[in-house]
Amino acid sequence: MPVRRPHIAQPLYDLLPWLYGLGGLALLGLSYFRTHGWLSGVLALAGLAGLVWGLVIGLRRRDFRALRGEYGGDSVPRADQD
Repeated sequence: MPVRRPHIAQPLYDLLPWLYGLGGLALLGLSYFRTHGWLSGVLALAGLAGLVWGLVIGLRRRDFRALRGEYGGDSVPRADQD
């Protein structure tokens, strides 16, 4: 039985890397202005994680689109197909 995954609308899907990156920058800014306490460190780590996650998603999507373009549209071969 095939597993059905929920789909995200294309405009929201295109914004995800930017949302993660901006959220990470906001958390880093909050950690910078909160100069004492353990909360500053937690905010800095969360902000760094958000920035890295936004970059990872953006770069993976760019590579996927380039690969899809090389193979001619939506006919990217899956690893389990021969």
